[in-house]
This record gives sequence, structure tokens and C-alpha cells, in this order.
Amino acid sequence: MTNRDERAKWAFLLAAPRNDARDPRIRRLAGYLWQCCAGREETFCHLAHAMCRDGIKYETDTARTGGEDVAGLTNTRLLLDSFSRGVDDCDASARLFVALCLARNMSARMVAMWRGDPEVLAHVYGEVLLAGKWLPVECTLRRARVGDPPLEVPRERDGTWLR
Repeated sequence: MTNRDERAKWAFLLAAPRNDARDPRIRRLAGYLWQCCAGREETFCHLAHAMCRDGIKYETDTARTGGEDVAGLTNTRLLLDSFSRGVDDCDASARLFVALCLARNMSARMVAMWRGDPEVLAHVYGEVLLAGKWLPVECTLRRARVGDPPLEVPRERDGTWLR
């Protein structure tokens, strides 16, 4: 992808969760999670995070499909297809988390990590506003908890990420 393509992808990913949050299936799923938490925002965040982190195993789009694969941008599939499939990359799991929060009228957003020259979109994660503070929500690493900065999530002894 060119830098221009990377910027277009990011622009799409910034807007996508708001549209996803209107999907009746996402709204219904967020409603079920909300009922399980008895309407407690912090508990909802932890439950939605665990679902997105553990329910979508991380795999790069290139490894899975041979190229970039973003629901609604590069194909006509829906975001929840990632959860049904059980595998996708960081943007899909973060996007689902943010959409679930937005479906419950909680403040949440996508965050990009850029690297290189020209810059490429290296990683995407979510953030949620809880008790007046924006907290990072890393959805690809098994040890990540709500509030853990992605680059500070503990690694295994051999230095690899636990996925």
C-alpha cells in the first residue's frame, strides 16, 4: 500500500465504528453485554474487551487473504464476520470494541500507531473514556487489560508476544 492508501485506510477506520454501532447486530450484542454487566460501564468495557481480544485471534490480513482486507473498505463483508470467523487483524478487533462501546453511548475511539518513512499504519487499538480518563484498549495481546498501553503489555520469557 502507498502512504496515500494508508491514510485512506485510517480515515475509513476512524469513521467506521460509528457506522458499525448502528448495525442492529452490534446494537443487540452490546445490549446483551450491557445486561450482563447490570449497566456498569467499567464492567461492560472489561467484558467487551475480553470478547474482542479472545474471540478474534490475531492474524495478519496478508497471511489470511494475501492482502489488505478491511470489512466495508476492501470488501463488502460486515465487521461481525471477523468475530464469526474467529480470526482477523488488529483493526478488526479494535473496531469491534469501539463499535460496541459507541452502541451503548460510551465515548470510545480508534488510535493509530504509525512507523517508517513514508509512514505506514503499523498498529491500531481502541481507547475508551472511563471516569473522565481515556484508557487504551489493546485487543490483540492475550495479557492486555483495559488501561494497559499496547507497548507495555508483558511479554513471554522468550520475548515473543502471547497471542
